Amino acid sequence: MQRAALYIRVSTEEQAQHGYSLDAQRQALTAYANKNEMAIVGYYIDDGHSARKKYTSRKEFMRMLGDVRQNKIDIILFIKLDRWFRSVKDYYKIQDILEAHNVGWKTTEENYDTTTTNGRLYINIRLSVAQDESDRTSDRIKFVFDNKVAKGEVITGARPPGLRIEGKRLVHDEEKKGMVIDLFQYFALHQSKYASVRYIYEKYGVRIEKSTMKNMLTNTLYIGQYRDNPDFCEPMIDRELFENVQEIIKSKEIRKPRTGRVYIFTGLVRCAECGRVCGGRYVFRDPHEYYHYRCCYAMNTRICRNRITINEKHIEEWLLENICDEAGAFVAEYNARMVARPKQAPDRAKIKRRLAKLKELYLNELISIEEYRADYEMYNARLMEGREPRPQGPDIKSLNDFLGNGFREVYHSLDRRERQTLWRGIIKEIRVDTAKNIKIFFI
Repeated sequence: MQRAALYIRVSTEEQAQHGYSLDAQRQALTAYANKNEMAIVGYYIDDGHSARKKYTSRKEFMRMLGDVRQNKIDIILFIKLDRWFRSVKDYYKIQDILEAHNVGWKTTEENYDTTTTNGRLYINIRLSVAQDESDRTSDRIKFVFDNKVAKGEVITGARPPGLRIEGKRLVHDEEKKGMVIDLFQYFALHQSKYASVRYIYEKYGVRIEKSTMKNMLTNTLYIGQYRDNPDFCEPMIDRELFENVQEIIKSKEIRKPRTGRVYIFTGLVRCAECGRVCGGRYVFRDPHEYYHYRCCYAMNTRICRNRITINEKHIEEWLLENICDEAGAFVAEYNARMVARPKQAPDRAKIKRRLAKLKELYLNELISIEEYRADYEMYNARLMEGREPRPQGPDIKSLNDFLGNGFREVYHSLDRRERQTLWRGIIKEIRVDTAKNIKIFFI
């Protein structure tokens, strides 16, 4: 039985205009697969994704493409070509991948033939028409939205705290208006995001995330402006106060002059619980200085449970003690993976296109019969090859050479900046868990 992947896509607008609901597509595709005795390996459903956007933004589409590369699929079913793509360029990118893995596709409500020149031409025409229709629809929607914004009408249900929708327009939410004004005034006076978050929570009992607060402080709707309309709604915040807040935020984002301190493992140490980068801390106790790393997310939010602080010296000593063994294990694992890995097949789809192009050049008398035969034999030989050289793996020779030539002696002669450069050239990240266990990942 053919292994069938059922791809379903709908945008909100298409569902409203054409009735391409997810359930309707699912039922139609399931019935087709069962009728033709296909084994359904999965449903890949992109809800609310436009075909105009880059296909890489379609999460389920990319998951399906991953299964294609793992040879889990024989055929992909979708109801119509415009569910698949509306871009000729993107269509052929994916078509090359499908052909390389011997995966076909079928529209259940349309009939296409990719095996003939006329069939491929028809697909090109249909995709071009679909892309043109999509572009025209986009222009119409943009025109409607621009007109609504000019008249002060909302085009989305999203709105910041302190505002609510009434009769297609934004009006003040009197219950939260005072809190918003208070937030702007407090931040302008104290110039601290953390202090402002704490103040709002203590006074109003409202917990605001730091990122949400920044979005509020920079939202022009509070001064009545939206897109190109400066009078979109009634202003809540005085413009002078708003501009003052923007200047404060801008100044806070400018980096302070460097202290001159160098954290050897900056950007490398990560929390094993939440995966976030651990921040560095510095303590000076005459005559010694100490560098530590800890999960800032755990310290700031208390959501992550990894609240340990690990000394830089502890990480450094662990690495010096274990780096050779870890590197050896990494090399052995990599070599074992390469031995077990199947060799890549040649890009047959690309070679076939070149053969077709070569034939076209000969038929149009742009090359001689001798040139045609020579190139044909070359491409045909590559097509008959069952193997291609495996892709080059990570370069670990320099790592082995360095570790084998008095690594410790060389390391202790380096200053902090040089040690930082060394580790960043070898290690991708260092994971630390709640028991201070260390796990490293090489580049």
